Amino acid sequence: MVRRPRGRRMPGPVPCWHDCPPALSHLPLFHVLMPSHPKTDIRAQWICLCLLALAFALPSAALASKRKPKPANSEMAPPEPDPLTRRARPDSHPRTLEQPAFFGFTHQTATLHGIDVSHYQGRIDWDRVARHPEVSYVYIKASEGESNQDSYYQTNVREARRAGLKVGSYHFFRANVTAQKQLSNFMSMVDLRQQDLIPIIDVEATNRVSDDVFHARLKELLRLVTQTFGKRPMIYTGRNFYNKHFYGKGYGEYPFMIAAYIFEQPQLSGGDDYVIWQYTASGRIDGVRGDVDRSRFVGRHSLRDITL
Repeated sequence: MVRRPRGRRMPGPVPCWHDCPPALSHLPLFHVLMPSHPKTDIRAQWICLCLLALAFALPSAALASKRKPKPANSEMAPPEPDPLTRRARPDSHPRTLEQPAFFGFTHQTATLHGIDVSHYQGRIDWDRVARHPEVSYVYIKASEGESNQDSYYQTNVREARRAGLKVGSYHFFRANVTAQKQLSNFMSMVDLRQQDLIPIIDVEATNRVSDDVFHARLKELLRLVTQTFGKRPMIYTGRNFYNKHFYGKGYGEYPFMIAAYIFEQPQLSGGDDYVIWQYTASGRIDGVRGDVDRSRFVGRHSLRDITL
């Protein structure tokens, strides 16, 4: 037995490159960094080992960072369900609202809900949609401006009515096109015998015309549609757009559908009344692929207010 001095540790065997695994010892760089003499200072040898490990680790880390996929842009973009029309998103909320919420709980009453669709939703399984307990009516895009026409309109109207849903049609208003041209485009698509609900004129932009031209053309189109259908159409717009362009401008005789993607039922300037609140553009309905606009009646209003 070897007696060791108190307070000191006996040095162990000094590593040298002869004792290293063949996987490392065959490398030329290893022979340069590791002295071959076993009596060489152990600290110098360990430093060499650390440098050698670092030389292998750095290229691997650089390669891994190159292969790492870049994170997706987390910035939220406003939803645009219809590529033909830049939909107004005046009051969108970053969270999806499947139903409007009041005072911290989901609104669950007998209030009727509905949807509006266009070619953006593609082919819809209307039988499945009709079985949904919160789809009582549907508005289907027919046309836009002077010549744009929705390619899915005829199929959607036919299949939705066959499934037993109440159907109405909407036209997207362009203020830079005359009212008569827009009416002609709209009525070239719509068969009055297949309409259950009053039509909607979708108004979301002024198209850079003056206020006088905007209101003159819109009011003329509303007059022509009223004359054609026998009842006043409903106007669809966003809450902010209403407050800026409709409040106090002589539209009080027309019903409104107001889009506002917030948790509580929106209020209009002057406490103006409206019939339907579109509360989300990111709704989910069985039978519709992807997002769909959802809406509900407000206050005392019901289906009879929009029935032809």
